[in-house]
Amino acid sequence: MKTYFIQIINIQKETDNAVSLSFDIPPGLYETFSYKPGQYITLIFNLNGKEVRRSYSICSNPFEEEPLQIAIKRVEKGLVSNHINDYLKIGDFIEVLPPEGHFSASIDPKNYKSYYLFAAGSGITPILSIIKSVLNQEPESYLYVLYGNSNENTIMFKKELDKFQNHYENRLFLQHILSRPKSKWSDLWEKEKPYKTGRIDETSIKAFINENPPYAQNAEYYICGPGSMIEHTKNTLKTLDVPETRIFFESFGSNTKDTQKKGVESLLTFELEGEKHQIHVPENDTILRAILDAGHKPNYGCEGGVCGKCVAKTTQGETFMNHNMALSDDEVKSGMTLTCQAHPKTHEVSIVFQE
Repeated sequence: MKTYFIQIINIQKETDNAVSLSFDIPPGLYETFSYKPGQYITLIFNLNGKEVRRSYSICSNPFEEEPLQIAIKRVEKGLVSNHINDYLKIGDFIEVLPPEGHFSASIDPKNYKSYYLFAAGSGITPILSIIKSVLNQEPESYLYVLYGNSNENTIMFKKELDKFQNHYENRLFLQHILSRPKSKWSDLWEKEKPYKTGRIDETSIKAFINENPPYAQNAEYYICGPGSMIEHTKNTLKTLDVPETRIFFESFGSNTKDTQKKGVESLLTFELEGEKHQIHVPENDTILRAILDAGHKPNYGCEGGVCGKCVAKTTQGETFMNHNMALSDDEVKSGMTLTCQAHPKTHEVSIVFQE
């Protein structure tokens, strides 16, 4: 896919460990960079002599004439997130892939819907784009937002959310839930509802929905956050008889060290664009990273197990993935793997990249 260079025109510090970047899109690229609420762009950097890519959700409103905006939360030892937070400046040109992604809401002014939105941490970024779009374009729809953070200082876009909540108090119902609050809520926001203490789990989800029954019975559910939070939310919604077709989700956040598994050193045979190649995969590397380091150029995007661009079929040996938000269980059983997350389990592995 063709890449483009777009310029940073604003950098806003959202919390102590998160920034938002706003980009200028030239008129000739308006169509290329049109997007749906919930989609993302992929940023490309050359760091430590290697090309790295990371995908970040768009948090701006596609229905307003405003700059395309993304937000990046600093991740401990995160190569790209720390580079962005520490070194990027207004005026820099960044290489990017155009907007894409399947996590999006179908906005229509005729809609009469209830949107239940569950976000944790930086998972608010695509959710914010959906909030803005619904408020702007669907006057008969309602939004119910459960937003989890560790404490009040880590709430991204708090001022913007406050503004929307005050202006659309009959259509937007926002509940914060904090796992480790630092002070009494009333000390900071006297006019707001008290925060809930805890996490987004079965108890808090059921309580939130019970306290906020839908005005419109046509309801959709959007979830964005770490994988464990997504699974808890999905499973809870299913116990409430929410059809799977009404649940949409996107995973945010890196795997923790405890859940990251290493592979074994392996001889990899891979077929790319009809040609076969052989390389050695070190035990600490993903299959994709080993292929890239060897100078080959397969198709890939987010390097986070979400976009699905780097998919390949395992034809010999065994692999495992540390993270998968793109392939179904049946696809995994058939041998499909996300090479950005795949590690060899056997000392010889063969894969074929999918066109």
